[in-house]
Amino acid sequence: MPELNYPTALEPSCRTHIWGRETWVASVRPERPSVIADGALAGTPLASSNTGFRLLAKVIESDDRLSVQVHPNERTCVATGGEPKSEMWCMLDDGPIFAGLRYGVGPNDVRRAVRDGSFEDLLERIDAKAGDVFMVPGGLVHSIGAGVRLYEVQQSSDTTFRLFDWNRVGTDGRPRALHVDKSLMAIDYTLTPPVAAKSADCDYFSFRQLLVDGTAYIDGGADTLLFVARGSVSVGGLPAAEGASVLVPRGCRAEVSGSGALVFETRERRNAGDVTMTGHF
Repeated sequence: MPELNYPTALEPSCRTHIWGRETWVASVRPERPSVIADGALAGTPLASSNTGFRLLAKVIESDDRLSVQVHPNERTCVATGGEPKSEMWCMLDDGPIFAGLRYGVGPNDVRRAVRDGSFEDLLERIDAKAGDVFMVPGGLVHSIGAGVRLYEVQQSSDTTFRLFDWNRVGTDGRPRALHVDKSLMAIDYTLTPPVAAKSADCDYFSFRQLLVDGTAYIDGGADTLLFVARGSVSVGGLPAAEGASVLVPRGCRAEVSGSGALVFETRERRNAGDVTMTGHF
C-alpha cells in the first residue's frame, strides 16, 4: 500500500439531489472515493493510501428542506443494519435547521405525525447563525432547512433512514421511500436538541474553526483535514484557495500561513496521538 507522507489537496465530488447539492470533500467510501491531487500519489484514491483516514466530510447546499431522518449508532445498527453514523454541522451561512424531538415525544407520536403529515410540530427548529457548530449523534432525529450551506464531518457511513419527507414526490412523481420501522429502532429518545457551539469533540474526531493570520504549524499526531472556509492559505507550501480541502497525514509536520483566512480543522481520533497547532490564530 503506498504511503502518503505529505500534505495533499483532495479532489471533491459533487452530486445533485432533489433538495440541492452535496459535495464530498474528503471520502474513503468506495462508491465516491476522494482522489489525492498532488505529489507522487496524484490520481490515487485516498482509501488506497496508508493513512487510515476514515471520516467523511461534505458541503451541503440546500434549495429545499432535506428529509427528516435519523442514523443508527453503534448499538442500534446491530438491529437496523447499515453502519453507525454520528456527525457534526458547522454553518457556513445563517439558516434554519431541525435537530431533536420536542420534550415528551414518543414512538406513537412519531408514527401519527408520519401518517398525518404534521411532523414539523414534533421537531425542534433552530435558526442557526454562520459559525454555529452542532453535534448530531446517531439516534438524533434531524433535518436541514431550505437555503442552508453547511460543512459536515461524520463517521464514514452512508446509512440514512428517511422518516418523513414533507409530503413531496421524487423526480418520478411518486413519494420517495420512507424507512419508518428502522427509524423507530434507531431513534434515541434520551437525546436532547444540540446547543450551538464553536467547536466539537467526540469519540471519532475533534473540530475547531481557526482564524489563520500569520504562520502556524501542524505536528502530525493524527490525520488532520483542513477546509478553507474563507480566504486562502498555504499548507506546507501547497496553495489552498477558498473551498479547498487539504489532508495532512499522521506524522507529517506542515506550516500553515495566511492572512485573515478561516480554516476548519478536523483531527481524527485513532489512538493516543493528537495534533498540536501553534502560532497566531
